[in-house]
Amino acid sequence: MRKIPTFFWEYRGHDIPDPDLTTYRLCVEGAVERRLALSLEELGRRLRRVEIDRRFYCVNGWSLKALWAGYPVADVLGLAGSISGAAYLRTTSLGGYEDTTAIADLVADEAMLVTHMNGAPLPPARGKPIRLMRFDCYQFKGVKAVARLEVVESCHPGTWEKVGYSDATVQPYPHLAIDCDQELMPESRVLASINGPSSGEENAT
Repeated sequence: MRKIPTFFWEYRGHDIPDPDLTTYRLCVEGAVERRLALSLEELGRRLRRVEIDRRFYCVNGWSLKALWAGYPVADVLGLAGSISGAAYLRTTSLGGYEDTTAIADLVADEAMLVTHMNGAPLPPARGKPIRLMRFDCYQFKGVKAVARLEVVESCHPGTWEKVGYSDATVQPYPHLAIDCDQELMPESRVLASINGPSSGEENAT
């Protein structure tokens, strides 16, 4: 397998921080019934960690299939209890990168808050300690090193959109599958999501 590229928008040209897990808390707030500040240990006690073998796609033209482990976004939001009428989730990283996505899209895609890749905890370069992983679109709709989940009523332009990117600009095809060193076309679900009426942005690969 080829070396996995690394990209963090907020740390370009700087060393990627290594978060302290003893003080890290995942905050869930906004239009919720219960505001939460969860350590990784608390997440593990309150939710069942699941594994999924899926391919994800980078805007830079490569893809990777791996075994991801973590917690479904739907389950995490269920702990907080979202308030009726708040249909979007704004996700912000420890470094300030953000993305807003319709909660219904996250649930339909079985989006996860990933803590492990191929059986090992995420290292800093992959988004330690938690990254939002979406499988039906490019990873500019995911966020590495997640700090906060905020349930909101409207969709806000995220980091990637603010610098001029949108779903319509995501090209080219086919993708280089670096896990098997082959040129592969994206799966049909990915193509459908790109051509559909969604909003765009990322924190990367």
